[in-house]
Amino acid sequence: MTGRGGEDFDFEGSLKPRLPAHLPKIVQLDRLINRPIASLIVLAALRLRLRPNHLTVSAFVLGLVGAGFFLGGTARSFVAAGLFIYASTLLDGADGMLARSSGMCTRFGAYLDLYLDRITDFCVLGGMATGYYLQSGRLGFYIASLFGLGAYMLQVLQYYLEREYRGIRSGSGASGDFRGLVYLGILVFALLNRLDLLIAVLICVPVPNMIYRFIRFWIIQRPAESDPPAA
Repeated sequence: MTGRGGEDFDFEGSLKPRLPAHLPKIVQLDRLINRPIASLIVLAALRLRLRPNHLTVSAFVLGLVGAGFFLGGTARSFVAAGLFIYASTLLDGADGMLARSSGMCTRFGAYLDLYLDRITDFCVLGGMATGYYLQSGRLGFYIASLFGLGAYMLQVLQYYLEREYRGIRSGSGASGDFRGLVYLGILVFALLNRLDLLIAVLICVPVPNMIYRFIRFWIIQRPAESDPPAA
């Protein structure tokens, strides 16, 4: 593909390294579906001379708009929310692809992306849970979904704390691919008007994952402590 000034756009080179083999194959759907679409956004950004941070902020705005549409509490507003949120995740994938393909990777840009993504996740998932409650009136399910939202955000915090502890500054992109898959799922379940199924996953999955991460970090992979120096 050709970008600004006739430059060739290397799709494979714009992606992060391949995902670890032990991850489920379904995660590859993000690269098979979302990333090719995002590459079209990258080409347009190259022609318009946009920078990755422009796409990052645009993704953030679209994500918040989508979260707001959930509060309509109707099947039609859920579809609108899903479309805006899916557009947000496409832009979110395109910003990193643009940065890597054009040599514009910066530390600030990476942290801006992480910072705004976490705010977007909280607003989108919270909006989805609240919107479904407004539609269904299921108070007990709503309370459980808020607990699931807290657990989801906590597991994300665990993930980044582990990376910080291990001094990992760059990764395989697994977290971004998982996020793209989640947002694609939101669109699909919004179109089907079955957000309750997706919220049920949000309730059930994070807690076992947090327990697994705790056991792995503190027991299985905990490094041996060095003895204190003799007095």
